[in-house]
Amino acid sequence: MDLLVPQLSSTMETARVIRWLKKPGDSVRTGEPLVEVETDKSAMDVESPADGVLSEVLVREGEEVAVGGSLGRLTEVPAAAMDERIKMSPLARRLAAEAGIDLKTVQGTGPNARIRKRDLVRAMPPSDRPAASSARGGSSSAVRPLSTMRARIAETVSASRKIIPSFSLDRWVDTTHLAAARDGIAVGRKGEKITVTDMLLQAVADSLANMPSMLDRWFEGAAHPSVTASGTVDIGLVVALENGLLVPTLSDLANKNLTHIAGVRRQAVERARAGRLSTADHAPTSIALSNLGKSGADRFEAIINPGQSSILAVGREHERALAGGGKLYAASGVNLTLSVDHRLIDGKLGADFLGLLAERIEHGSWRID
Repeated sequence: MDLLVPQLSSTMETARVIRWLKKPGDSVRTGEPLVEVETDKSAMDVESPADGVLSEVLVREGEEVAVGGSLGRLTEVPAAAMDERIKMSPLARRLAAEAGIDLKTVQGTGPNARIRKRDLVRAMPPSDRPAASSARGGSSSAVRPLSTMRARIAETVSASRKIIPSFSLDRWVDTTHLAAARDGIAVGRKGEKITVTDMLLQAVADSLANMPSMLDRWFEGAAHPSVTASGTVDIGLVVALENGLLVPTLSDLANKNLTHIAGVRRQAVERARAGRLSTADHAPTSIALSNLGKSGADRFEAIINPGQSSILAVGREHERALAGGGKLYAASGVNLTLSVDHRLIDGKLGADFLGLLAERIEHGSWRID
């Protein structure tokens, strides 16, 4: 069985092999990451389509292969004939792959012999171990290379700043209505937990459905640039990780209730944190949402991902003094900062969308189930 390069976007033609996570002769399980590749959008793991053994590597690290081409070959074997899956955390599994550690040589110290990060660090040669702070509080001056994820983020944001002429619009919105609705939903509720992020996703999706021009994306055609748009309301969600971030796509959110959105959001976050994003998670989208939640920033500007036309940054909820009816009063709210690609979105369109979204958050109704 050939391990093929999947097509992740309409513009993708080739993929470059960053590193092999398995070597010829290694046993693999269905869905287990085999090789990390870099595309025109991002880097991702190509997973094993079946239980078996990686019998041959056809494309070496650093080489490119066309979409649909073979990266390597697998020899299928029944799942029962393989070794028991090694128990370890997603972080430890990724660290082991990056360091090239043979897991069969590592003794896990977690519950049920589960392998943890410290077990892998102990198994590394001293020269390869992460730099640590000294006992006196001083930090090590050792130089270490960027992780694959951090290097990819550096390339992406640098390209965005060079290519996308962006500007930002800012608006503070009262979240009193949203908070009351969230508290009401939580009372006696079972099943999916509804978060503020879920409610923001529903509000953004409703606003996009009412202003479809915000779904346009810049497309570098062979002859000249053009505009393309998705036929569905799709939103990228920025997911913070220990050493970086990922932006999985939440697809077709128009008219969806909060229970559906919460389930889709939870599953995407779990896949991102486990390093198991799928091809569908990389589907193109025009807008992304970055919510810092209870972090310390009242407001911030997010950088637009290449291929997208806007990103909405949401700061922490905080009180503000307001005036109304001749009186001063305090209300809780958040700053919405919308960064847009000026090639597609002018100030009027961006301001109209932000106003529509603010009205939806402050006075709209919430579809729950």
